[in-house]
Amino acid sequence: MGGILGGGSNAKQPKAVGSLQFQTSQQGGVIPLVYGTTRMTGNLLDYDDFTATPSSKTGGKGKGGGGGKGGGQQYTYSASFIMGMCQGPIAGMGIVWWDKNITTLSALTGLSTINLGEDSQAADPFWVSNHPTKALSYSGTANFTCNNYQLGYTATLPNFSVEVEGIETMSGANGYDANPAAVVADFLTNARYGAGFPNANLDPAVTSLDVTSYQSYCSAAGIFVSPMVDTQQTAQQCLAEIANLSNSAIVWSGDLLKIIPYGDQALTATYQLVTLGGAVATAGGDIVSLDFSHPELGGSPITVSYTTTGQEQTHAAVGAGMVQAILGTAELTAFGVWAGVIPGGLMIAMRNATAQATVFAAGSSGGITIALGSTAGPFTYTPDTTPIYSLDDNDYIVQESSVGGNRRVSPGGPALRSGAAPITGGFSDDPLHIVRSTPADANNYIQLQCKDRGNSYNSHIVESFDQAAVDLYGIRRDTSLKAEMIVDPYLTGAVVAQLVLQRALLFRNTYSFKLGWKYCLLEPMDLVQISDSRLGVAALTVRITAVEEDEEGTLTITAEDFFGGYSSAVLFGKQSGGGYVANWNASPGDANAPLIFEPPAALLSGDLEIWVALSGGANWGGAQVWISSDGSSYAYAGTIPGPATQGTLSAALPGYGGSEPDTTNTLAVDLTQSHGQLLSVSAADAANFATLCYVGGELLAFQTATLTTTYHYALTGLYRGAYGSAIGSHAAGTQFARLDHAIGRFPYPSTLVGQTIYLKFPSANLVGGGAQSLASVPAYTYTVTGSGRASVTTTVSGSYTGSPTASLVIQRYVFADTVTFPAGLTGSQGMAGVTATATATYSIRKNGMAAGTMVFAAGALAATFTMTLATTYLAGDILTIVAPASADATLANLAWTLVGSH
Repeated sequence: MGGILGGGSNAKQPKAVGSLQFQTSQQGGVIPLVYGTTRMTGNLLDYDDFTATPSSKTGGKGKGGGGGKGGGQQYTYSASFIMGMCQGPIAGMGIVWWDKNITTLSALTGLSTINLGEDSQAADPFWVSNHPTKALSYSGTANFTCNNYQLGYTATLPNFSVEVEGIETMSGANGYDANPAAVVADFLTNARYGAGFPNANLDPAVTSLDVTSYQSYCSAAGIFVSPMVDTQQTAQQCLAEIANLSNSAIVWSGDLLKIIPYGDQALTATYQLVTLGGAVATAGGDIVSLDFSHPELGGSPITVSYTTTGQEQTHAAVGAGMVQAILGTAELTAFGVWAGVIPGGLMIAMRNATAQATVFAAGSSGGITIALGSTAGPFTYTPDTTPIYSLDDNDYIVQESSVGGNRRVSPGGPALRSGAAPITGGFSDDPLHIVRSTPADANNYIQLQCKDRGNSYNSHIVESFDQAAVDLYGIRRDTSLKAEMIVDPYLTGAVVAQLVLQRALLFRNTYSFKLGWKYCLLEPMDLVQISDSRLGVAALTVRITAVEEDEEGTLTITAEDFFGGYSSAVLFGKQSGGGYVANWNASPGDANAPLIFEPPAALLSGDLEIWVALSGGANWGGAQVWISSDGSSYAYAGTIPGPATQGTLSAALPGYGGSEPDTTNTLAVDLTQSHGQLLSVSAADAANFATLCYVGGELLAFQTATLTTTYHYALTGLYRGAYGSAIGSHAAGTQFARLDHAIGRFPYPSTLVGQTIYLKFPSANLVGGGAQSLASVPAYTYTVTGSGRASVTTTVSGSYTGSPTASLVIQRYVFADTVTFPAGLTGSQGMAGVTATATATYSIRKNGMAAGTMVFAAGALAATFTMTLATTYLAGDILTIVAPASADATLANLAWTLVGSH
């Protein structure tokens, strides 16, 4: 049906948009490379079938926050499109986010195909059939296709972002994130998109399963990453970031590229996956729980449970809640049990050999299910902590002083210092240099900026600090370390942050010395022991960090402390602040019963309007207004963006006939349904109706609002019958509304007067999501009265000469505009030239049906009138006056004027 509100001219009608609007479609851009599982936005590859379809939606902006005045034809839009994601082949695509909606990509409305970037993938069948010249398979590029996707009332393609399960997902223990060793190997050597690094020059120990390998270290330490390369950058930059976050160093040794961990302590870890299923209740209240049993676990079995709050939209969000509950259980973290989040739930990490024997049991209630998945591990890392050489004064080389003699290299030995003199020359330099930095300057507070899979991959700051150092020296911190390849802040984020903190705090000393060619096989990350009797250093183990060779073959060695056991993360349980996670899809609940009325003409600026006061529950954020004249076909009228201050009378309000203000009566209102608030004003503002309210057809204002109990007010200093409204008595339970900017105002044409209309209010939540469907909400009826029209007097006059015969139609009048006659036909006049012998009653009819009477009593010249109810004649309606069935013998020469208004 067409819109029944509004109606502006064709000249003001919106025109259909001629093309699709979209955010990103870049030719020649970087094809993102995704490892592990993370969230990313796509690039529009192609679109077609853009269609603008006329719809029943009408309306522009009306007065006071409503809509509908001067509207016009609106359009719904649709288009087919292909969205490119990243380099393939990938493992899959999971969740998709767009606007304020979230679902799985496979459940996206209009989805046709999902291509994972295989070389053999086929073009979308719809495009092959309908657009054969543009039907490309986009070999090697992961993409998805939607056909005739419904865009709604805007010609803009949503900004889709998708959870991509990329390359090397199975290399990580959780089956989603990647092991850094696998990322490095693929990134360097992949023949299609790699850096072109020869596979033969990559140390096999990087990805081997040997207990000393880089891959074993990352698995045992719990370091798993999901990097996304979506901008042009050097391979060295990418590798350096991975090595830094995985507590390792890149070393070129001979013709091999090695990655050697700083880890100096044996590690072992086993991982238990826990998967969640079922539907996440928008109202919350679902419970998931895990039992932890072990003979050496204090309080065994320990049960950890999590109750959903209604903010969670994904299983990962529920998993994150469960993870935080586990990390908040001191007995578990002290025992070596940790946890991280995965897309389908969570992963429990058992970080020592004892904890790896823990037995689990899962339980749930409500709509969510929980089950134990597969186990990964045990993963073991054993570092090589044996020094290669033991160096002392016989091994160091000292450069001869340049004062008083030729500069040459000493052979080494105790004679280095004998007889040395700065003035005459000699070997006065110390063979071993130590640079120490004060602990007061060391960073003791680390912030790691990563992503949180449990919070839709939004940014998350992981903090790690040394309380003792903070207490001694105050907070010392640098800018936050960017680590967006980490998407699990609870396990990997905590491990990496702690490792960065420990290196900043403890590894402050730098050692430098020179050696001859005898030690040319030394390379960075090797361990050596150093001794210097003069400095009191004996068999101190250090780790070489740099080796430089000069033109004479002398090796300059730089080293750092090696403590043993301090380059492995020690995790401490802490209470996690989950923060607020907006649930875009939370149910708003139905709107409360609306208050619908028509304001008087004094509150309008020309157009007739219907006003609506609407509110809802705690999660209610506004509603669309749809109106129908038949109860089946609805037209969009506008939006009410927020709750009105509405409620009911908690006690009866008597009528009043005295002078203003009414200081006798109190208006008691209950605003619980809208959680509204009322404020007192000055007497002058109240007299000017600044606090205008609606109660049962009467408009009134108040001066003082007194809060009696929660959401209950006593209103006094009342100004009754505002704007000519009738003062009346109002029973307890009568609807009440404060008339302010929150009232929806909807113009309507005069042709609706007297008709019954149907209104529906599909609601949205506080963040604009979770919109209800039109079919799911109840309809409310309202009969339009036209009471808002200004009172312009209209008369219908007539006369008859002579004596009317029986049942004669003495007047027939067709209305060109809407006219309403008041009850009793107040103000109407009738006169006879010759009085009646007996009472003569003339019938006043509307379209042939009795509406009122004109009565001439016996012997009376003036007529009296009756009309039980106010009667409205619309344009085209016919008023007739019919003589009585029995003609009076003497009544003659009649004249009359009926008084109404329009």
